[in-house]
Amino acid sequence: MPNLVSSSLALVLLLAAAPGAFAQEAAPPADAAAQPAAETPVNDAPQADADDGVAETDAAADVEALSPLVADVQVLGPWTDGDRRGIWRTVMLQPQGEGSGNRFFVQQIEEVDGAPAVSSSVEITEIGEMNGAVVSYRPDEPSEAQPELLTLFMDIVPLDGEIAETYELFYTAGEPYTFGPASN
Repeated sequence: MPNLVSSSLALVLLLAAAPGAFAQEAAPPADAAAQPAAETPVNDAPQADADDGVAETDAAADVEALSPLVADVQVLGPWTDGDRRGIWRTVMLQPQGEGSGNRFFVQQIEEVDGAPAVSSSVEITEIGEMNGAVVSYRPDEPSEAQPELLTLFMDIVPLDGEIAETYELFYTAGEPYTFGPASN
């Protein structure tokens, strides 16, 4: 699985290293003939290796294909289940319209036939029903006894409130999850 994790990290580093890579250039001034010619920008961002499995143009197309409703995507860490290995990923959507809270999904990504693939995806429906905003979340370290279990602590502010409340999520793929106020 190091290939999938290193590919994901390489993509994150590639995007972080090139903050201006997706910036749009301003239109030239009307009197462009009077202006000195601008230098051609040089892209010093690292290029994706063929071994990473992600070509630079594919990465840009993947990012551009993201829904504008996607508010957050995070890779949380590794999971294992017997011989299967992969990474946990979360996707948070901000639905259109006022007065609606975040929609939150947990996914398992694993390498299938040499390429990353989503092997499970579940929406944590209680978060959307709360009509609140997820302001932060953090995973707990996986335990050696249960490496397939994801534990998340989430800070959620109700849309009609001011103070974040902490919730916890316990999730194992293929089983019902547990979500509720943190027990501390």
